[in-house]
Amino acid sequence: MIAYGLFIVVGAVVLMILEQPEENLLVKEVRELKNRFLADNPCVEESSLDRLLMNVLSASKRGVATLESDGNECNFDFTSSLFFVITFLTTTGYGTTVPLSDEGRVFCVVYCLVGIPLTLLLLSSLTHALLPWVTHTPIHNLQVFWGLSRDHAALLHCSVLAFCTATLFFLLPAGALCLLENDWNYLESLYFCFISLSTTGLVDYLPGRTQSQAARQGLEFATSCYLMLGLIVLLVVMESFWELQQIQAVVRFFAGPRQGELKGVGLDELVLSGDMAGAEEDPHYSLPISTISPAFSDSPATPTTELPPIFGLTPIAATKENVPPSL
Repeated sequence: MIAYGLFIVVGAVVLMILEQPEENLLVKEVRELKNRFLADNPCVEESSLDRLLMNVLSASKRGVATLESDGNECNFDFTSSLFFVITFLTTTGYGTTVPLSDEGRVFCVVYCLVGIPLTLLLLSSLTHALLPWVTHTPIHNLQVFWGLSRDHAALLHCSVLAFCTATLFFLLPAGALCLLENDWNYLESLYFCFISLSTTGLVDYLPGRTQSQAARQGLEFATSCYLMLGLIVLLVVMESFWELQQIQAVVRFFAGPRQGELKGVGLDELVLSGDMAGAEEDPHYSLPISTISPAFSDSPATPTTELPPIFGLTPIAATKENVPPSL
């Protein structure tokens, strides 16, 4: 707890150092622009201008476009409403669109009380259904065909899986957004992908806001599909990493040893095949072809040998003393 508290404090201090100069610079620029406007238009009162700006900013925070430069933007057509529902149920919540009526707020509360647990249940079910195909089977194949131990196979598979996920869901989408949004650079596009799939959902970046209505609706639908698919893939990746022995060792280091059910995940020399569901077969034993088993008398130092009967005579026990030299 102390280490985590220090981690939070360090993050706050770093953000304060990095962002406070940029904030002060932006405030200075806006105030200079306002003073210049008042100087060019002496008939406009400063208090009236402040009230106008406050109303416009308040409407903009609630997702309502009031300026003519925004065009015919509508936040509650079907595509925008679908985008709002998906961001709400996945707890991303960019915050660009909010319910305006009391009835809409009540509906969102009731809808999300049912929808968020249902969404989490769906994501969890899909994750556990995909985990054997995406993780367990490739690790098993690496063990069988490449002869790797399970720890090395799991580490190699998770590394490849992480690289493919980062490429397909972060690097390539960021490049596509950089091409579609002229005002975004690659870092800003990558930042949007991260805050989306991490369900942080900050409001500073959202695609399609400076384009036409049709382009905005298309980007909102694509973003909705990207959110659902990306969250499923990230959950599968996290579950795969959670099964690594190195991660378990780190958890045991911080949480301490715990008693739990033994999972035979590291017993490479015992289990090399997943087909172990059949009934166990009893072991079969076979005698050797020839067996030498000398018999011993009561005296441990004197071995005895039982001779076969000859011509119906009673067999006698031969010892070292009574065995003829010819025998």
